[in-house]
Amino acid sequence: MTATPASFLAGQLRQWPMAEANFKALESVAVRRCGPAGMRVQFNPARAVSTGARVDAASIKARPCFLCAANRPQEQIADSRFAVYELLVNPFPIFREHFTIAAREHTPQLIAGRAGHMSEIAGRMPGYAVFYNGARCGASAPDHFHFQAVPADALPFLAARSFPFKVFTFSVSSGADADTAMSKVLDAVRRLPGQPACGEPMVNILAVAACSGTVEFTVIPRRAHRPDFYGTGTGQMLVSPASVDLAGVMIVPREEDFGRLDDALASRILEQVCYPADAAALAGEPVLRVGIMEGRDIKVSFNGRYTRQEHAGGTVEYTPGSAADTFTLENVAIGKGFHWERTEPQTFRGALELRPIPSGGTLAVNIISLEEYLKSVISSEMSATASPALLRAHAIVSRSWLLAMLARRGGKDLNRSVIPGNPDEIVAWYDRGEHTLFDVCADDHCQRYQGITRQTSPAVAEAVEATRGQVLVYDGRICDARFSKCCGGRTEEFGACWGDEDHPYLQPVADRPADGGTDFCDTADETIITQVLNSYDREHTDFYRWSVTLDAAALPALLLRKTGIDFGPVRDLEPLQRGKSGRITRLLVRGERRSVILGKELEIRLALSESCLRSSAFDVEHSAGGFRLSGRGWGHGVGMCQIGAAVMGARGYSHPDILGHYFHGASITQLYD
Repeated sequence: MTATPASFLAGQLRQWPMAEANFKALESVAVRRCGPAGMRVQFNPARAVSTGARVDAASIKARPCFLCAANRPQEQIADSRFAVYELLVNPFPIFREHFTIAAREHTPQLIAGRAGHMSEIAGRMPGYAVFYNGARCGASAPDHFHFQAVPADALPFLAARSFPFKVFTFSVSSGADADTAMSKVLDAVRRLPGQPACGEPMVNILAVAACSGTVEFTVIPRRAHRPDFYGTGTGQMLVSPASVDLAGVMIVPREEDFGRLDDALASRILEQVCYPADAAALAGEPVLRVGIMEGRDIKVSFNGRYTRQEHAGGTVEYTPGSAADTFTLENVAIGKGFHWERTEPQTFRGALELRPIPSGGTLAVNIISLEEYLKSVISSEMSATASPALLRAHAIVSRSWLLAMLARRGGKDLNRSVIPGNPDEIVAWYDRGEHTLFDVCADDHCQRYQGITRQTSPAVAEAVEATRGQVLVYDGRICDARFSKCCGGRTEEFGACWGDEDHPYLQPVADRPADGGTDFCDTADETIITQVLNSYDREHTDFYRWSVTLDAAALPALLLRKTGIDFGPVRDLEPLQRGKSGRITRLLVRGERRSVILGKELEIRLALSESCLRSSAFDVEHSAGGFRLSGRGWGHGVGMCQIGAAVMGARGYSHPDILGHYFHGASITQLYD
């Protein structure tokens, strides 16, 4: 009878003093709770060899392979229970039982064709988690194929079947099924941003035998091998996550790192090396749910054959019979809160969902493919007569923003708060966080989407098709690509407008040619302007430089309506802090009854206008009877300046040139075909 893994381990330790000492040392290793729910951190000095292993090609070539039989310690016993693998005791253990399952032949660490073997091994080792560290994802012997195995109940995330990041799971009943399923999953992983262009994608894999007789696989896609602060220098940490770490036990071999590691830092490590739980692994084009409007009396007419289907809770879905069928909604609001606000009928392709909402009204949702959605967005955000370079650039920017937004949904993107310790400072920024019943709204709050109301031109359709599936990527993540009408000569950084985050690809840039000259967006060329701005956008033409006067007598009532604060007569508007483009991020409104600091930029713009100021990049002058604001630009100014990009396109710049100008360091990546 073949010995159990536990008895094999006991026999091995009786003959191998070094391994016995390392397993004995586990009794005194420090372990504590840290990170996301259930996660633990283990201080294990013996793992310094694996955690700090040099896995570059030169280092691997220079050392003898410690998994080959000829190079193993004389005391190490090999158990031959598996046909093409040998069961070995791992001499640098993490848990009370820790095995390496090494291929008999010296062959590279590549999972293709071996998921079936993994399934069979897991089936013969019930109670253990068999795991695979990819060559780029924690394998300290990437030149010699091997699995490892540890008790499954020692891995919190795996035991709970709950991972705080993106994973793929599947169950199989045979080795052949495992290889087929694994091939499909690896194809999906390859479509994630930042994966290598060729070879095996970056993955860690765990397999556990289930009571039903099947084997359950968990595939963890990786976007980085190690966190950006990996190392032994000042401010660095010797943490190199592999399968065990990502299953809920983070291993640190240095005592100082064990002391420093807290919940926030553990979460940061996982965020850097894994994908968000909602990251799009796209085997094809996504389908979107676009919130169009809500009301008590939604009027809709169908232009074609639609099938009506009722769902639980009173929701009704109308499905078109063909791609040519459309529906029209009356009185759709556009430009909410802005100077161009109005209602109009709008016509859409795709399916329509009418859902009851708690307010007693009905929500209208358009179900449409992403690429079809983009054709409308590009035509709605700009005139369809823009240059091909601008249209292609905008298609990539809009697609990137949408997919980045969907990947982070569930976060708190809408924030309006009083600064702790200072009730007279209010900071607010507005993103897309309140949408829960659909993916994205149809107005400026997200991206303008007006169906086929703004007729899509062949040029727009060509731009979307030519860039199909292409997104901007930085450091393995889809860029949160932003755009505004006119930057006013210099773009703004992300943190001046939204959360206090730093995105290297959203840094301020001067909106002019590299060799100098006037700002791209400083143009009065009506041909270019009409390429970018729809008719209602051109109702006000002062976008590069502008001025407004706030009447002192009317200002207190305006502020009370917009902020709910009774300032009384306003004595001063004092900019306290500006972003790098000059946009005000903290403005002191000094009133006779109350003085309050407002921020960030959109909160300031909303407070000082019946609709919304062009931008917060303004200077304040006291004038007879009020305040004169002399401003620059239109919008938040982050990312691509649409007017500037239009001028670049008219001057012969390509769409990669435009994107490279506004998004430094980002690259164009094909996410799906």
